[in-house]
Amino acid sequence: MGYIQGADRNQTILLPDTLDDYVDADNEVRAIDAFIGSRDVGAMGFKAEPAKEGRPGYDTCDMLKLYMYGYLNHIRSSRRLQKEAARNVELMWLLKKIAPDFRCIADFRKDNAKAIKEVFKAFVKLCNAAGLLSHESVVIDGSKFRAVNADNKSYVSSNATKVLLDVEEKINQYMKELDEIDSAESKAGALTKEDITGVLDYLERRKAQLTEALAQMESSGENHICTTDPECRVMKSRDGLRPCYNVQTAVESKNHLIVHYDVTNECVDWNLLEAGINGAKTTLEVENLEGIADRGYSNSDEILECLLNGDTPTTHPNKGEKSRIFRFQKIDAEITEEMLAAKDKETLKRCISAGVLPTVFQRDDIEMETFKRREAGTGLYLDKETGELVSYTEMKAKGGLEQENLDVKREAPIKPYFERDVIKDIVICPMGQTLFYAGPGQPNGKKDPSIRRYHRLSVCTKCQNKCTLAKKRLISFKEGEIRKDESFYDKARKGRIFRRANHSFKPIKLDEGESSWTEWVIIRFYPNQQHLRKRNTVVEHPYGTVKRWHGAGYLLTKGRLKVAAETGLSFLAYDFRRAINLLGAKKIMEEIMA
Repeated sequence: MGYIQGADRNQTILLPDTLDDYVDADNEVRAIDAFIGSRDVGAMGFKAEPAKEGRPGYDTCDMLKLYMYGYLNHIRSSRRLQKEAARNVELMWLLKKIAPDFRCIADFRKDNAKAIKEVFKAFVKLCNAAGLLSHESVVIDGSKFRAVNADNKSYVSSNATKVLLDVEEKINQYMKELDEIDSAESKAGALTKEDITGVLDYLERRKAQLTEALAQMESSGENHICTTDPECRVMKSRDGLRPCYNVQTAVESKNHLIVHYDVTNECVDWNLLEAGINGAKTTLEVENLEGIADRGYSNSDEILECLLNGDTPTTHPNKGEKSRIFRFQKIDAEITEEMLAAKDKETLKRCISAGVLPTVFQRDDIEMETFKRREAGTGLYLDKETGELVSYTEMKAKGGLEQENLDVKREAPIKPYFERDVIKDIVICPMGQTLFYAGPGQPNGKKDPSIRRYHRLSVCTKCQNKCTLAKKRLISFKEGEIRKDESFYDKARKGRIFRRANHSFKPIKLDEGESSWTEWVIIRFYPNQQHLRKRNTVVEHPYGTVKRWHGAGYLLTKGRLKVAAETGLSFLAYDFRRAINLLGAKKIMEEIMA
């Protein structure tokens, strides 16, 4: 049987195929062409203008189409985009066979960061019109993207000082060796004068770099600096301390589309919750929004500001608490209906301080109570059982902060030993439960097949007998051993503490001004725990996808604006791909033309 034969390369074709024949009707490049072609890119702030003389430049629409196609297909390099424009049939159709130089491609991305964000917003509005976005809640999160800055060009003040001292010490050592060479004959195998001179030149250059970096940090007031990309910061990432940018995103909860992004050089997310919610509100064009975030955003001041804005900042409360508590000093003030309906923060705070809930705070997840202290100068205490704030006197009357030791009730064992069944390879514990094989023993850090360990974590963690000495409730048997006798069991029981401490109160730290308050207004905000549990499933998928496109989050550009353009193109490509997967290319084109 013969094979399928291709066309003859030397065959003359009378009527050559058109480029349009190579692109299907539902191809994604047609959706890209329709989206960019329907936008007024000139009004978005692109810097490219037609040349009045000399060689004409490239059309802004064509350059934008090139980048959208590139990021959709994981091509970020300008050199690779230049190569693909000359050989990729889809790009030939999209760009009408033009092939820009890689420098022109790179300059377009570098110079149009703000305009690219406007294109991103335009596509988000298109998705909103198509009914793909939820207006109820967004999930806010940040991720570290590696900056274009070498690790040896990043300096932390404390570390740089230590390195500088080491460099100076090495310089002194090599200078002594140089003096010894000048005064005596060099030994066989020792460093020559030329070798030491070369090392000293390098150390002097390194010393100058460190001195300059320390001087810059002292003048700027920063504790770290990056010389290659001064706008990035040394941040803690999965790879350790690396120069990074903190990229913030807001992902809507319905179809997991990115609706807002921002590039910052903040090392932590502590002060970025309000900015993320406000950015998402502007893009979605809504007045109020729920912002779901992890514990890194649990800044009480930020959360209060969001509540005053009428938004719902759903973050984890403090450890051991079910609600977040905000304290105000009680004042005597007359509150009118206009003040209750007001939206400025000062008026809202005045209403709360007067003990009246404004309209913005009249919700199911917010409670208000007035608290009067009975003793001036004493602190406040949170009752963990009732969730109420009590005075020092009431706390002492209920038992105080002392640890109340309670005996743990234990059931009587069926038999006072562990018994091993060699044939079934199981162990029966003193309570009659079956324990299963959990791997070989490791007496000296190395696996020993002659020792077999058994446990059953689901049962042992709930058991109050504490039958074993091991923390993970493991029981070990040597080869040929079938029973752990009564002495072992009794030793394990006596070696454990069968009491637990009951901390019923938690002291509330007061600043100097609050310690003099006699009347308090307490606001309790209860975050939605169900929404918090769904946070990971919404926001981690977009970040994982984008970082995979970025090559594990490694950036190609320097500076916040340029990085914003690069990440904006990635987020635009993600949303575009997501919308095509949800609706299809034809449906997207219909929405564009509508």
